[in-house]
Amino acid sequence: MLIECENLVKTYRADAGIFTAVDRVNLAVNRGDFAVILGHSGSGKTTLLSLIGGLTRPDSGTVRIDGVDNWQQDDADLAIMRNRKIGFIFQFASLIPTLTVLENVLLPLSFASRPEGDRPYAMELLERVGLGGRQDDLPGRLSGGQQRRVAIARSFINRPEIILADEPTGDLDEATEKEILAIFHDFNKQGVTFLVVTHSRELAATQLNPRLFLMKNGTLSEMSSL
Repeated sequence: MLIECENLVKTYRADAGIFTAVDRVNLAVNRGDFAVILGHSGSGKTTLLSLIGGLTRPDSGTVRIDGVDNWQQDDADLAIMRNRKIGFIFQFASLIPTLTVLENVLLPLSFASRPEGDRPYAMELLERVGLGGRQDDLPGRLSGGQQRRVAIARSFINRPEIILADEPTGDLDEATEKEILAIFHDFNKQGVTFLVVTHSRELAATQLNPRLFLMKNGTLSEMSSL
């Protein structure tokens, strides 16, 4: 089992009191799975992804990545695990405006101790997301959808085992969405495990035999079909 969550709970304080974003969630994702979590805004999807990626500490419960408990590691080891094993695609591109497109894609290598990712691979990724020839542009010269494609290329630069994607095609047009999903399929066939959260049933329906989950009011359940 590559990703294991047991009885995960995460609460936040709000004006109305305590809000339970993730409520006793259990999840097991096998190596090579393409898993899609559906749910409306506010259902807890993004919080769950953050817990799995080691970005947020749960109030209770455990997350294990490849058998290692996220929160039994010190901060340095947890950061190494995130960098080596996980590629993140967030809701917003979050590019550094003073770095070129290529430099933004290469940025995760600044924190890595392994040399697998490099400039030729970054250029290949940019070609695959339809941005060949734009490597020297600054993010301000790109559209929102193009910035999202840079972020998607960046998520693969360290050749991660897992991609955690939060609404990965949210601001892309339909044609570009299909191109990006085709890239996801290719990487999944190569063994990369995907956990994608989205509100779009249309996106989930484009996947080939995905594992489907529904998140509602902080709880998670597996679905047999859409």
